[in-house]
Amino acid sequence: MKTNKSKVAGSISLIAGLWLALSALFMGFGLISNAFIVGALIAIAGVIELNSVEATTSVSWINGILGAWLLVSPMFLAGLTMSATWNSVILGLIVLGTAVYGGSSSSSSIGMGHPKMG
Repeated sequence: MKTNKSKVAGSISLIAGLWLALSALFMGFGLISNAFIVGALIAIAGVIELNSVEATTSVSWINGILGAWLLVSPMFLAGLTMSATWNSVILGLIVLGTAVYGGSSSSSSIGMGHPKMG
């Protein structure tokens, strides 16, 4: 059963990923930039989290890693403007926080009462 937390986390991830990908295009970084690729991955993870019951924990881990990368990537990538740096850091915090929030809504154990246990 899909929890409200995972729906909220999936929605926020989708919006944040789309924002990041589109901002890369508007800032002139292009389709092969860090922001566009990571944004697309976050948006895809958001769609998966919204539509999949079983993938919530793994998607939260993936989003957590992507969010952490967004936080530290401005230190490793040369040529970023101040607005691109702040965009990356703020969205990194949002995605990382959303991953923690969404990951806390799911349990990783399968036991009696789980749909697979019949």
